[in-house]
Amino acid sequence: MDFLSADNLAGQNLLSIVSRGSAIIAELLRLSDNIPSVFYLADKADQAKYGPLLHDFSYLRNMELYENRISSDPLLIDLDEEFRESHMQLLERFFKLFESVYKYVKDLTRYLEDVEEGVYIQHRIEDILASDSGKQLLAEAYYLYGLMLTLMDNRIEGPVRERMLICYYRYKGSSDSHSAVCNIFRSSGYLPSSQKRPPRYPEDFFARLAPPIPVARMVINRLRSDDIYSQMKEWPNPEHRCTALATQAAILYIILFFVPDILHKEFATMREIVDKHFSDNWVISFYMGFVVDLSVMWEPYKAASSALKNTTETKLVKEIHRTQLERVEEQLKQLSEYLTEGILVEEFILDQGHKILNCLRNSNAAIRWTMLHRNCKNKKLRDVISAGPNPEKILLLLMRTAQLEFKVGDLYKALLEGKETRWKKAKEECEDRLRELSHFFSGDQMLTRATKDEKLKDWFASLAAEVSSLDHQDSTLAGRKMQQLAAALEDVEQFHQIETNSHVKHFLADARSFLKQMVRIVNVKEQMLITLASIGDLSYAFDIISDYVHLMHQQIKRDPFSVLLLRATFLKLASVLELPLIRINQAGSEDLTSVAEYYSSQLVAFVRRVLEVIPVNVFLILNEIISVQTSSMKQIPSRLERAQLKEYAQMEERYKLARSTHQVSVFTEGILAMEKTLMGIVEVDPKQLLQEGIRKELVRQISMALHGILIFSSGKVEEFEMRLEELRRNLDGFRLSFEYISDYINLYGLKIWQEEFTRIIDFNVEQECNVFLKKKTYPWDSRFQSTAIPIPLFAPVDEHSVSFVGRLLREILLQTDSHKSLFLTSHSGWFDMSGREIFGIRTCAILHRSLGTAGIRGLDKTISFMIVRDLNDVMRFYRRQVLEGLKVLLPELQSELNPTTTLPAMAARIYSNALARTSRLWPWLSDVLARIGQAQLLRRQFAAELNFVGKLDSATLSGALEVMNQALLSDIAMHYKQPETHAYPSEEKQLLPQLAPFLDALGLSSPMLKIYVTTEPLEGIACFIALFVISLAPILSYNKKLGTLQVKDRNLTLDGSTIIVGVATFLRQFHSSNTHKFIAYLAQYVRCQVIITSKDAKLQELPGEVASILIFLDEFCRYGEISRSLVRQHLPPYVFDKFPVQ
Repeated sequence: MDFLSADNLAGQNLLSIVSRGSAIIAELLRLSDNIPSVFYLADKADQAKYGPLLHDFSYLRNMELYENRISSDPLLIDLDEEFRESHMQLLERFFKLFESVYKYVKDLTRYLEDVEEGVYIQHRIEDILASDSGKQLLAEAYYLYGLMLTLMDNRIEGPVRERMLICYYRYKGSSDSHSAVCNIFRSSGYLPSSQKRPPRYPEDFFARLAPPIPVARMVINRLRSDDIYSQMKEWPNPEHRCTALATQAAILYIILFFVPDILHKEFATMREIVDKHFSDNWVISFYMGFVVDLSVMWEPYKAASSALKNTTETKLVKEIHRTQLERVEEQLKQLSEYLTEGILVEEFILDQGHKILNCLRNSNAAIRWTMLHRNCKNKKLRDVISAGPNPEKILLLLMRTAQLEFKVGDLYKALLEGKETRWKKAKEECEDRLRELSHFFSGDQMLTRATKDEKLKDWFASLAAEVSSLDHQDSTLAGRKMQQLAAALEDVEQFHQIETNSHVKHFLADARSFLKQMVRIVNVKEQMLITLASIGDLSYAFDIISDYVHLMHQQIKRDPFSVLLLRATFLKLASVLELPLIRINQAGSEDLTSVAEYYSSQLVAFVRRVLEVIPVNVFLILNEIISVQTSSMKQIPSRLERAQLKEYAQMEERYKLARSTHQVSVFTEGILAMEKTLMGIVEVDPKQLLQEGIRKELVRQISMALHGILIFSSGKVEEFEMRLEELRRNLDGFRLSFEYISDYINLYGLKIWQEEFTRIIDFNVEQECNVFLKKKTYPWDSRFQSTAIPIPLFAPVDEHSVSFVGRLLREILLQTDSHKSLFLTSHSGWFDMSGREIFGIRTCAILHRSLGTAGIRGLDKTISFMIVRDLNDVMRFYRRQVLEGLKVLLPELQSELNPTTTLPAMAARIYSNALARTSRLWPWLSDVLARIGQAQLLRRQFAAELNFVGKLDSATLSGALEVMNQALLSDIAMHYKQPETHAYPSEEKQLLPQLAPFLDALGLSSPMLKIYVTTEPLEGIACFIALFVISLAPILSYNKKLGTLQVKDRNLTLDGSTIIVGVATFLRQFHSSNTHKFIAYLAQYVRCQVIITSKDAKLQELPGEVASILIFLDEFCRYGEISRSLVRQHLPPYVFDKFPVQ
């Protein structure tokens, strides 16, 4: 029974374990690319912020101490909760990875124990190792576990693993396997960035939880003696033995660390291993481009280093190097001959197939040796190797080899597909020739002078029957018969009757030619393609080929059409998928798609890296076009006098423009000439690649402009506007030139520009808003980020902002700060004390011209998050300082003032006492509410700008949305009035959520009506806010000239409008009854002051604070979009409507 047959339980279980190992390694590589930087604690800022939360295993020795430090600091508690929300999902995935490695080795150990105990009848370890498939799987099972540990230490450093495991333990608690997982993955002391290697590394790391060592010895012995993958038949030349055995050499390298005694003491064993596997190489790839120099890695091991000295002897290294140099030159010449136009045709392939295979074997062996040994870490040996061949020649050899493999493979596939048809046609032609010769010698044909010859007639007839009976399925028998028939036809020419008849000789030559063609066709077998795939394997260069990307870029710059040659190289690199997928596919595992997608995405990413030189150069040329269009070209007027034609012709400038445009089109022609290519399971479309490359470079250029220009230092209005104007000029020139070249590269330029610009803004807004969120959205998780078209991340310029969005918004907030400026409703803008406009309609227009609708919406969204943060701060402040700190005061005050329809006794004493006891709360509260009001006024300003531009640029859309919005609001209002007859708009159709973004984009929504936060009712909040307003009344006065409330003291600046809007926004977050109570409390205060004034004969007019409160209420209703009738319910209309004006 075959070991891998479906009925063989032992084989299927081992195959399942090995396939799981391949999937674990893919997940390891995938996750190691996405480790959050905070776990490294690489810089001082991260250490200061996250150091108290991220601990190594020292945490386990004194958990209470560390937890008490966190629990005693409210800031650390909040940070810890935020960190958990942001990272828990990723931590769970990492822990599953660690746990899966542990389960893998436990399952492998259990499987081997079951085999020893006889659970699998008729199977012992010896029997498995005697089977071809069994010894492969058993060797791979050990190899994959060792590989997991090696890659884990190289890709996820020990300290990082410990911090992750401790974080997981703190947030999720312990599990059955947690202690075992921690034992395996505690730090080994090895750091990839360090030159030093810990003592007894990696054998101590491998020994923490090792599978049975005796079995590992048996596997090593089998690898010493056998060619377990039968590669020697694919590489028959003895010079290529190390290349043929490269896969099992990598397996041996890993498994030997499970049995370090062999490396240390068994000199004979190591000598045998080195002579067989490493006789002419010492730098190997142990997995998909992960390279190791054995002369360095085996240095601590006596037996291993002693055995390797025979290979790394300087004299021998020089000889090997010289041989490889000669081979590279020789193969370049031979490949050039084969790739000459017209050489590679079917007849040549059929005749010279073995020579071509030998050429490819020599070329691939030379490529492997030179590419790997250029990564030699041993200085002495590296000096010998660095003499040559140069990287350009290695790349040229790789490209030509890949091209020959590609062409030969395509021709062989065509031959295989048409094999039966060609065979039948050649057989019929040969048979026809022989039958015609038989008829010729029958003497029955007219107009011939042939003498009748019955023997020749019968003989040719029998040959025709022999040809007719040939079957291409039995290639050995058919080949032997065809050789005999060809020899017989050659011999028959000696007969006198035939020798003298040229017509017959011509027919015999045709018959022999068809027989020869049939021999060629019958030898066309699928084995040829298997051999091509085997000798063309490039998985060893999956990582190190990155060293040659800059050379590929230079090649494309010199000749854009060289991408056609590189296409074959990309296809050759796709062989990397065979190694990790073969066992997963055999096992029918569900992991197949996930693993294939990961490695395919890596391949496609490499292709993009190589081809991105095209869009980069396109944009370099685009800079020239921008320069010509913005600084040299004159705009042609609609009417032009003939005398001015020469002036506007600008021949020199137009020639420069045409030349640059032509260069752009030439660069893109090469990639567009490529055919669609399947890289693993991902189809690569050259047009899509070009578009993605163009988009990537466009995103980079725009991002750099936004990041570089929007940096503010002086805090002055002039600098602010100058930066915005500079950005507008920069982006406008870029956009116009990009639109200009889009026709020449067959892309929708304006559409791409708008999509990518919006994506850049949205991404940076999202990252900026992370500051206000507990659960962060990391760049790689962002829905606006893309692997193919990444938005670059820049280091923060200041400590407050993450990106240009934050810097721009904070500069706007600085300019409109309520302590330095006043908001004047009549002018819709902020003015300083000298009367100069700082920020208003004009500034918003500049903003819109610079950043467009997407930019203003991004600022609006970011400022909304700031409002949410400040509102939450006020609510926390109220709970802590008022509900807890003033438990008695507020209930007493409410009981004395209620009901608000009456006037309290001793009102002056009540108010003065309450204000005195709460005076320390007002400075902080006034600052925060002013910030909220300032932000709301900015949002209102942004909405007005968007609405104005929308009506100009998209009047139809704006009108339609406005009508739709009003209709929906009417329907909802009618529903609440008459729910039985008017249904609420269907939630299933998602009409409201779909409409809201359109309304926001056109400024058709009111910020003042927004609910930013949801909260439990806060007891006494209306009374407290009313008291706050009363406390401000004495220091505020109404400026009739400016039409706003401002501070009486000229040395102080406080914008009354921002306070009013802040209070209105805060109260909007609660039930409307709180707003009604707030108005009632203020009206009660006004009535009290009126009564007090009327009783005091000395007071001829109402105090100024009463006027301030009445103005406050008036503005409160206007800003908050509240009906004035609410105030009139509590104050006489005459007092409310007339007094403030007087």
